[in-house]
Amino acid sequence: MGNKEKIKVCMISCRHGLLDDRIYKKEGITLQNNGYEVIHIGYADKGKKYTTKDGIQIIQIERIKRNNSLKSLIKSFKQSWMNDIFEEAKNLKAEIYHLQDVELCRLAIKLKKLAHRPKVIYDAHEPYPENLKDYSRFASKSKILFRDIPAVCAEKKILKKVDLLIATEENVGARFLKNNPNSVIIHNYSFFNPENEFHSEKEYDLIYCGGLSEIKGIDLIIESIVSAKKRGIFTSAVFVGRYTTLTLEEKINRIIEENNIQDLVTFTGEISIEEIEFYYRKSKIGLCIFPVDRSNQLILPIKLFEYMSFGLPLIGSNFGHIKKIIEENDAGITVDPYNQEEIIAAISTLLNENQYENYFKRNTNAVNNKYLWKHEEPKLLAAYKRLEI
Repeated sequence: MGNKEKIKVCMISCRHGLLDDRIYKKEGITLQNNGYEVIHIGYADKGKKYTTKDGIQIIQIERIKRNNSLKSLIKSFKQSWMNDIFEEAKNLKAEIYHLQDVELCRLAIKLKKLAHRPKVIYDAHEPYPENLKDYSRFASKSKILFRDIPAVCAEKKILKKVDLLIATEENVGARFLKNNPNSVIIHNYSFFNPENEFHSEKEYDLIYCGGLSEIKGIDLIIESIVSAKKRGIFTSAVFVGRYTTLTLEEKINRIIEENNIQDLVTFTGEISIEEIEFYYRKSKIGLCIFPVDRSNQLILPIKLFEYMSFGLPLIGSNFGHIKKIIEENDAGITVDPYNQEEIIAAISTLLNENQYENYFKRNTNAVNNKYLWKHEEPKLLAAYKRLEI
């Protein structure tokens, strides 16, 4: 690639936000701070170009909002092929294109064929083939047909052709390595440096941070709070994140109203990473109670490490990476996600044992020693360095 002072890296996303913690806070800032010129292209509510305080250039492409008009439907369908993203990316003439979403696999070969012959990276945040099987019952048929199936097919097609594959955990990493020797696992560990001081003043018994969906167990958590109340155990919880569908939000609101638990639950909506810190410090227990499905048995949820960075004991499902992380580090209690008695018992145990300071020390030490992004940075930089040869 020559000996240019700064190699231009174009990060591209279409479903993740432009200031996403992995793409921007971790990978983007790491590369920018180590001599690369980083630009991130993606969709947003408004079109805009600007440079952040970290020196990363952001190119927002306005996402077309669908309504009932035929014109908007046609425009939205055309945008689903991401020609607008491709044109912006092509004009940058970047040496490296780093694709952050499975839908973008459709652009991989087109980018590799550009006249200046750039390198192309595909970074899989999720086990997408399994996602398609699990999430299809919640998605519309049109999205499955026109977005999800073509995206997963495109991923399979490009695995052997791109210059580098990045996985966030071992299961996807093993699949990638079978297809391409230029594969690396870069875990999505905590961006938050572990807390040094235990905060004893708490407002919430429980915290869940992430997308609010049935796939991630929002209904299981709400049902546990309802069941606990019926047993005379009043457990407060804060949910940090946004609902994936309006239908689910309406369903959860009905359950809350019917069981009169409005005073026990708080919903923040989508907030900044800096605001999330406040809620972590004000909570006693971190929840990762995912239902059993193909995807959840493979994924490595970042929320585990974020909870642990703030010293919170964990309650998580008794399978996959969730079980492994909790049990290996004695970081909390694992439960059958469908067993209300187990979940309530785990909550009661952790609330009554009053061992928060012990968990605080153990979990923050584990993050400091193993689960911080700084431990993954060298892998990213080494992988990029190999692309320059």
